[in-house]
Amino acid sequence: MCKVLIIEDQIDTINNYKGLAEGTGLRFLDPTEVGLALDRTEDQSVEEQLAAHLKDLIARQEIDLVLLDTDLSRGRILETHSSYKTALRELGMPVCRYQKGGTESRLAQLTQLQRTIRDGASAIWIPKALVSGDRLDELVPRLIAISQGFKAIHQVLSERSELLNELHSPTDVLAAVLGDESLSYEFLGYAAQNLVYFARPEGDVEAHQISEAQRYATQLGYWLFNYIITFPGPILSEPAAAAYLNIHPKELALHPELLRVMEPAKYQGPFKSVGSFYWRSRLIALLEEYGGDIEKHPSLTGITIHRIDQENTTSPAYICMISGEAISPAQAAMNPDWVPSGASEAKIKEDVLDELGPLAGI
Repeated sequence: MCKVLIIEDQIDTINNYKGLAEGTGLRFLDPTEVGLALDRTEDQSVEEQLAAHLKDLIARQEIDLVLLDTDLSRGRILETHSSYKTALRELGMPVCRYQKGGTESRLAQLTQLQRTIRDGASAIWIPKALVSGDRLDELVPRLIAISQGFKAIHQVLSERSELLNELHSPTDVLAAVLGDESLSYEFLGYAAQNLVYFARPEGDVEAHQISEAQRYATQLGYWLFNYIITFPGPILSEPAAAAYLNIHPKELALHPELLRVMEPAKYQGPFKSVGSFYWRSRLIALLEEYGGDIEKHPSLTGITIHRIDQENTTSPAYICMISGEAISPAQAAMNPDWVPSGASEAKIKEDVLDELGPLAGI
């Protein structure tokens, strides 16, 4: 059973989410039933008191994940969102954040990227459509998958305490967690943000954090999910993997044979259940086996595949990070400086970038 503490001040929302979790492997714990309200004192900051209170509560209730609303202004018993965010980060507790209300525009993905870049070292953002939109049925499976991802990382770090030694870089530790230490070089292009993702908490570390393994597992999970998986490079989403093979993603639903061909490249690491992901290196191996063109695979004989780049069928293509469109190399703009250098498959359509102007500069 996955236990999720929901920090939310609207009872209707809490009850709605609890209803979604009925009969699943997840249980929502609300602020009232766990005693989240803080009995303040004057000798410590709110964040210090919250860290101590939450540490005890999390251990006592065996909480796996926290789901934190960005607006806690409607009730009187809860502290501010920023206070919880700070305290939970000091603890090293995995957090998912969300914002309710409104409708998602065509720029929803840009907003999601902006939030990830700004707050990716302290939480995983849940898309608005999953908390107050038309995809509510996806919320509980998403939270379970995210919790499982953090647990998988924590298990490896608990079993291999030597990985917590400061001599090991995050790229080395992640490669070890993924079971192949030769992968370390694949993540070097994402290391520029290490100071953000792997900063140590301020103050008395021993008093705040739940455990060293837990703290590092949470930081590593944020880095993997919010930076490496979000900005495609060595790990690609299913549409991005199809594009890398110069296959229009819509073809995957039309020709299930394509997914079977891609199966050997499937990513099986932490957060694998959040979506279907693939290793670029294994897609390259598939292409090399069939002369650079996946259409030459024997199981695809007689199938006409819609290519993204019709002129050069052996050229990798991309998925626009903002519009979600499949684009050819000729349609891709030069990346803004906020895209990690290692995210070689993370592209934005030039027309989209021109239209958005400063908005896409993040």
